[in-house]
Amino acid sequence: MNKKIIYCVIILFAILLQLSFLPLIIGASALGDAVLMLVLALAVIDGFTLSLSWAIVAGILYDFATYTTLGEHVIIFLLVAYVVSFFSRRLSVEVKGTGLLLLLLFIAVTTIISNWLLAIFLILGDKSIRFHMQAFGNFRLIVFQVCCNAIIFFLWYNLIGRIKKNIL
Repeated sequence: MNKKIIYCVIILFAILLQLSFLPLIIGASALGDAVLMLVLALAVIDGFTLSLSWAIVAGILYDFATYTTLGEHVIIFLLVAYVVSFFSRRLSVEVKGTGLLLLLLFIAVTTIISNWLLAIFLILGDKSIRFHMQAFGNFRLIVFQVCCNAIIFFLWYNLIGRIKKNIL
């Protein structure tokens, strides 16, 4: 099958998973971000130049699906793809030893940056500072989010790795 079709289906599945399945299992608001972790996995596996267009597509589709201002998630996903590819070209990013710690650091940093940028976008949309602090959450919530995102990331990483190995 064509790589473009497979990646489009994966992105749509991630959006569907994020908006319907994860909130059903975890609660009212899903703490894991399946689409963000998909973009992170694509950036680690494919690098910036190949994942750039997929980050844009995922961001636009995710913005449409969540009724947010067009471009919010595109900015977040492009930032994630750039930062991760910048460091993954210079450091060994494998699911072994220090590469695993580096991947966990990427997951934690992208989760925190995504939360902050979304909270900043909420403030720019005429929300109050109090709403900003509620949107970002407390320390325990962020740690739980990072753990959920780590699980989701490694599922995407393994799935995309197997797809690239067996189908593409």
